[in-house]
Amino acid sequence: MKKRIVTTTAVFEPGYPGEQAADRLAGLRFEALDMAFDYWTEPGSPFLGEEYRAWASGLRERAEKNGVPYTHSHAPGEAGENPIVGRSIEAAGILGARYMVLHPVWRVNGEIIEDAETFIRKNVSALEPWLETAERAGVVILSENLLWGASKDPRNIASLVREVNSPYFGWCFDTGHANCFGIRPEILAECAVVPQSLHMQDNQGDGWDAHLIPGEGTIDWDALIRTLREIGYAGDCVLEAHHQSLDAPDHARDAILTRLLAAARILREKMEA
Repeated sequence: MKKRIVTTTAVFEPGYPGEQAADRLAGLRFEALDMAFDYWTEPGSPFLGEEYRAWASGLRERAEKNGVPYTHSHAPGEAGENPIVGRSIEAAGILGARYMVLHPVWRVNGEIIEDAETFIRKNVSALEPWLETAERAGVVILSENLLWGASKDPRNIASLVREVNSPYFGWCFDTGHANCFGIRPEILAECAVVPQSLHMQDNQGDGWDAHLIPGEGTIDWDALIRTLREIGYAGDCVLEAHHQSLDAPDHARDAILTRLLAAARILREKMEA
């Protein structure tokens, strides 16, 4: 099956009308959408209101009418007891998004978790309340490698997936987060679990998570693609390269997003060669 080119809706600012975002991204020829629920937490947001189910249903209808469905999503915050996690899972299911990235717990009482075993234990406990919700919604929760302590190492995220051992939990490899710390793409071959999704974004490898268009930073994309093919990655090309569009005036965004799509098409062609 051909890999879809998916973009986060975070290419637009928080509160940018969801219907307008779907129309605009469909018009630019993206193939699917990744709903950034973390951009819908401002006061008065329909995501936080009592009618959030109807809001999500309306967005799904608009996106599917355009032929560019929601396939992925991103929850606010991190795994834990916050009820917004459950709301995010439910809304993702209503949208039709099969996958929802949820950040792992990476600190306790303000202290960064450095020890891998402690990190895994804390996250197994934090995820347990939400697996049944995910099953009911038909959503797979995905953890991802982050920027702090034990969360930096993709091998720890893969080990967490093995420990949870649920069809409703997997992981997403964030290319930019890894590159911030000089973590080479080949590390994926050391992970016993293949990621089910990617966050494809670039940066300069200097510790700043710049979320650049792939190819406009220092990531070795050819090395990443070789490794993805070696490990049998079967997911989509999911783009989280949003800062350049987000920081631009609205009239300049279409040109930036067109450049993003072109970069993704080149990567997909190499992945499927």
